[in-house]
Amino acid sequence: MRALATVLAGSLIVSGCVANSYRIPASDLQRLAQTPPEQRGQHVRVIQEISATDVAPAERVDSGTTIIIVPQISVSSGPRPRPRGGNVGGGGGGGTKVGSGGGGTASDGKAAAVLVVVLAVTGLVVVAAIEGSRFDGYAQLHPMHPVHLIGKDGLYQVMPLAWIDAQTAAWADRAVVRPSEGPWLQLERAPLSRQGLTYGVYAGSGSLRSAHGDLGIGPSFTIQGGYFPNQYIGVLASIFLGWRANRLQDTLFESRYTLELQALPAVLGPLHAGGYVGAGFAYRAEDNVMRGYDRSSAFAGGAMLQLDINTRIALTARFGLAKTHEERTRDLMVGLSVY
Repeated sequence: MRALATVLAGSLIVSGCVANSYRIPASDLQRLAQTPPEQRGQHVRVIQEISATDVAPAERVDSGTTIIIVPQISVSSGPRPRPRGGNVGGGGGGGTKVGSGGGGTASDGKAAAVLVVVLAVTGLVVVAAIEGSRFDGYAQLHPMHPVHLIGKDGLYQVMPLAWIDAQTAAWADRAVVRPSEGPWLQLERAPLSRQGLTYGVYAGSGSLRSAHGDLGIGPSFTIQGGYFPNQYIGVLASIFLGWRANRLQDTLFESRYTLELQALPAVLGPLHAGGYVGAGFAYRAEDNVMRGYDRSSAFAGGAMLQLDINTRIALTARFGLAKTHEERTRDLMVGLSVY
């Protein structure tokens, strides 16, 4: 309980350290450049930064500021400010095999797996706290709200939102706005966005077969990290860890290391559905059993359901089948996915 309290307190401190500055994604900046200048501030996509981009403050506008369409642009040729922050994505998957060494015992494998799971959950709590506290959605701004632009050529300029044209939007490598520099109204959050890095931890129960042939249920965990090139398809490294007592009341421990392809194409409001397939290797260790250590190929597949929590976090349920050691097993797990 003391360790859990420390983790939760730390996550609250970290979640309170996000910056009071927001990035406008490049695609949305280009879309805004095609919108009539006087309407641009009505629905602006903004993503809160972890730490603020290092740019000089701009003069604040207010609700009574006149909208001027003819731009008067001031360009600085000084050194490019260094962005110090960015998005936090999913954590890395993979890692050292737990309990898979020929000389290890099932009990040792289980003890190491418990430590791995604790560390993975700690990382998940911190990452979820950071991503959950950031605003990623839409805001209403004054059309003359200052936008800090850092170009692909290293130049920097600041100009009102209403002055940005298609050429400027294409030139900009980064566009940043600050709530302190004009009227600011947060609107709705954006829907779940998977594109980019992802990290997830899931817990539940799974069936594990002993070298004796008996099948039983035990606690199971899956730790994943990977990348979604688009909203619907991702490639992830996956670690499965499970254990139970066999009929001799000794420890049976299993670990699997697979590369997994996920697809979640079905969407119904906040619900998303799809499935996964994966392949890799499996290791089984069983104490005080002749031929209690075994290695085999591993093939896995199953269904997935997700429920949006916010733009970066989803509650995920996994219903899986696996073929290892020439046998079939099942598992059911629930956990958090952070994108």
